[in-house]
Amino acid sequence: MTTNPKATTILCYGDSNTWGQKPDKSGRYPVDVRWTGRLQKQLGEDYYVIEEGLSSRTTDLEYAKKPGRNGKTYLMPCLVSQNPIDLVILMLGTNDLKVEFNRSPEDIANAVKGLVADIKEYAFVKPNVPPKVLVVGPIHVNDQARDFQDLYGGVYYDAGSAAKSRLLADALQSIVNETESAFFDASTVSEPGEDGIHFSEAAHAALASALVQHVHDLVPRP
Repeated sequence: MTTNPKATTILCYGDSNTWGQKPDKSGRYPVDVRWTGRLQKQLGEDYYVIEEGLSSRTTDLEYAKKPGRNGKTYLMPCLVSQNPIDLVILMLGTNDLKVEFNRSPEDIANAVKGLVADIKEYAFVKPNVPPKVLVVGPIHVNDQARDFQDLYGGVYYDAGSAAKSRLLADALQSIVNETESAFFDASTVSEPGEDGIHFSEAAHAALASALVQHVHDLVPRP
């Protein structure tokens, strides 16, 4: 948190890759390793980065195994509690690729489109002025990663999940054009660690560095 009352507010809304889950399942990366913490450090005190990550969060699906993971249900109160917001960075979709949900890339993109609409309805920079939105396409699922089969083994994610993840950026690009949002594909700079799902430490660093310029372009400081 920054105590600068004039800081530009950035809400980062995502899943375990925003929360900071380690690929070896040993817990959470420290704040200075997570991409949100690195982004805060690189942007400085003129910006206030709010980290809102939750493991297993979906776009808009109820997850029977883990209640409270519906990203759409939680989004509105989250936005209202954090207003005013200058920029929302939205990175969701990986959990929608789970086998049990059987979603296509287009299904996921349309769900993200609904979240962008909610952001523009419930969040504001000032009355009647919605925040900028940066949709970040998730990293690719790597079903060839060392620990992928042992951890997920076709029960949670499979080769189909990996194939769909490689098509997701194109699907998301089409909806951000429709919603006049910005887009960045995290898979162009980052990849998962040994479990094939969660960011490596290097991936957190790479994403943070890549997002700095996007933030400056979307919400430049005077």
